[in-house]
Amino acid sequence: MAVRFFARYREATGRQRLEVDLPEGGTVEAAWAAVVDRHPALSQYRPFTLFAIGNDYVQPDHPLKAGDELCLFPPVSGGSL
Repeated sequence: MAVRFFARYREATGRQRLEVDLPEGGTVEAAWAAVVDRHPALSQYRPFTLFAIGNDYVQPDHPLKAGDELCLFPPVSGGSL
């Protein structure tokens, strides 16, 4: 399964993508755990991470299937009203 990093996550990992192995029926949360296993510094961002597949945001319990590319978006900061 392909995982794509954006912004802070790309900087922290030094990569744009990562391949992780998941069992059949694995979820977004399982993919996140596999990523954090390789890049523990990302664990602190879990409560704020947004997950997407294609153009759709998904929840951590969303099941993944072959061919999916999971995108990880870090918390957004800045701006004011």
